[in-house]
Amino acid sequence: MTLIVQEEDDLETLYFYDYDAKKDVEEVLQEDLIKRADYTVRECKLLGSDREGYFLYIRGTPEMMEEVNKLLADLPLEKVPEKEAKELIKKIKAEDESAATGMGMRFG
Repeated sequence: MTLIVQEEDDLETLYFYDYDAKKDVEEVLQEDLIKRADYTVRECKLLGSDREGYFLYIRGTPEMMEEVNKLLADLPLEKVPEKEAKELIKKIKAEDESAATGMGMRFG
């Protein structure tokens, strides 16, 4: 299980799923609990990965993550190994920060 403790006691998890599972995963991502968690979906190739499919990055409190993991349990998701997850999460966060900075400059 790949759980990385973050600031403010939040937990992070990175999952991988292939193109065939996209519809099922997107359906579960519409659940209110998951919408309240901080999550991001990125195509693997856009993060420089050789995998074919998507990465699902989720961050939340330990209690929230426990519930989120229950909702995701029946989906064909693979938890990304910790070493690989750390590198990919850095890339995801860098993209998000870059996008937020760009929006701030545009509307600030």
